[in-house]
Amino acid sequence: MISKILSGAVVAGLLMAVSAPVVAYADDAAPKTKADCKKAKGTWDKATKSCTLKK
Repeated sequence: MISKILSGAVVAGLLMAVSAPVVAYADDAAPKTKADCKKAKGTWDKATKSCTLKK
């Protein structure tokens, strides 16, 4: 019984350790389209086709 609880806790910890950096990186990514840039209230650069977000 205790081994099942312990193994569940270990698996949950591993999932959190793997998913946390991915989620953090996703928040830092700039929008890839002009429409998404407008939604994020950023500035679209036509020359480089990139979005700059205000921080």
